[in-house]
Amino acid sequence: MAQKDEAFVPGTLVVARGSTVAFPNLDRVRHSIYSFSKPARFEIDLYGRDQSRTHTFPVSGSVALGCNIHDKMRGYIRVVDTPFAGKTDANGYVTLSGVPAGTARLTVWHPRIRTPSGEVVKQVNGATDQKISVRLR
Repeated sequence: MAQKDEAFVPGTLVVARGSTVAFPNLDRVRHSIYSFSKPARFEIDLYGRDQSRTHTFPVSGSVALGCNIHDKMRGYIRVVDTPFAGKTDANGYVTLSGVPAGTARLTVWHPRIRTPSGEVVKQVNGATDQKISVRLR
């Protein structure tokens, strides 16, 4: 998850539990990344252009990121413990492949969903071609 034009790019990243995420700084200014989120409380000290730092995410959940230097910078990492996860495209669609046929629980997360967890959960039926397409808008 890069820092470019004083923003996290991409703004939201979905990773598997246990993943290590790189935070390359592509800006001319220094950044310091932090999170106070329950699944991952951490702070990465100031580092400059063309430098990178990493952090490992061993706990599932939603991680909000900020920069101690640039208050407007916000980013999110959704750490999942399932191979059936994805991020919607610009039109609000996500396609999950290889989903076993039958009923499944679909969890939708967004930082602006007005629930305590930022999640909405619904039951869906797996298609016979083992692919689920959902529009989330």
